Amino acid sequence: HPAAPVLAHDEVVHVVRPGETLSQIAEQYGTTVEVLRALNQLGDVDFIWHGQRLIISQDPEPEQVAMRRPLAAQATIFYAVQPGDTLLGIANAYGIGLAHLVELNNISPSRPLLVGQILRVPNREGSPDGPPVDVSNLPIHVVQPGEHLGSIAAQYNTTPSLLAQVNQIENPSLIVPGQRLRIARPDTAPQRAPIGPDGYHVHTEFPTTTEKWIDVDLSEQRVVAYEGTEPVRAFIVSTGLPGTPTVTGTFRIWAKVPIQDMYGGNRAAGDYYYLKDVQWVQYFYEDYSFHGTYWHNNFGRPMSRGCVNMRNEDAEWLYRWAAPENEGGGWLFSDASDPGTLVVVHP
Repeated sequence: HPAAPVLAHDEVVHVVRPGETLSQIAEQYGTTVEVLRALNQLGDVDFIWHGQRLIISQDPEPEQVAMRRPLAAQATIFYAVQPGDTLLGIANAYGIGLAHLVELNNISPSRPLLVGQILRVPNREGSPDGPPVDVSNLPIHVVQPGEHLGSIAAQYNTTPSLLAQVNQIENPSLIVPGQRLRIARPDTAPQRAPIGPDGYHVHTEFPTTTEKWIDVDLSEQRVVAYEGTEPVRAFIVSTGLPGTPTVTGTFRIWAKVPIQDMYGGNRAAGDYYYLKDVQWVQYFYEDYSFHGTYWHNNFGRPMSRGCVNMRNEDAEWLYRWAAPENEGGGWLFSDASDPGTLVVVHP
C-alpha cells in the first residue's frame, strides 16, 4: 500500500517505504520525477532510501492530496508570458498554487520568465484540451534559431495554444531549430469531432463505408474497430510517449505474427529494452504495431515507444479480426490480393 502523505507546515512530505521508486512516488502524486528531483535537490539520480522524507509539493490543498488528479489528465491551455508577468501572478490569475504551476511546466520557480515564453495553465472554462482531428493539409513552418512558439504564433496571426494543440507539443519551451510545425489559425483550424453521450469522439466522416478499418485516437488513448460506418469493438490502449510518439496518418497492416521477441534502444544511452514473447503483433507502418502487453497495466495513458500497447486479450481479438488473416503460426505479409486492414491514426 502506498504511504500516506505527511503534511508539514506548507509542504506535503512523503516518507519512502521499502521497494518504492522515485517514478512510482511521482505517479502516485500526479507529478514528475524531474519535479521531485528539483524539490529535494536529488540531482540527476533516482536513488532514494527507506525512511527518506521527500517533499512532494509546497502549497498543497490538504483535503485533495490523496485524490489529486494526475497533471497530464487535466484540461489545460497555453499562455504566452507578457511583460511584467511573474510566476506567482500567473498562478493567482488561473486560481492555482505556485508549486502546481511549476509542476505543470517542469520549470524551476527561481528561473526568470522570458517575454513570449509559453506556459501550460488550467483551462478555466473546462473545455477538453485535445488536438484537432485532421491537420494534414495545414501549411508547415520550419523553426529558425531564436524563435519560440509565441513569436511564431504572432508571425502567422494565430495563438501559441493552438500551435501547441495542433502539433501535440507537450512542452512548448522545447521547440528546436529545424522542427516542422503545422500552422493553424483560429478561423481555419479543423474542428474536433463531436463528443457522444459516452464521452468519446463520434465520427461524422469515414475513410470507407464498405470495408473494415481501425481508428486510433491518440487524444483518447482508444482504438475502435469499424466495419464500414459501424463500430464493432473498442479498446483502451497506450500509445507513444511524448519523446517517442505514435506516427499519425493512414496506413494498412502490412505484416503480422502471433508471437515474437522485441528489442531496441541503446545500452550506452540507458534505453535498451528486451521483451520476450510479445503476442499478437500487427505492423501498420514500418516498425509501428499493435501488440499485446504484459509489462504494464497503465492503459489509457501514453506508455510506449510508438507502438499501440493493448491488453493481450484485446490484441488477440484485433489480430484475428483484421486482415490479412493468419490462422497458422509464423509471419504473414499483406499483398495486392489481401492488402491488410486500413488503419487511421490521428491526434
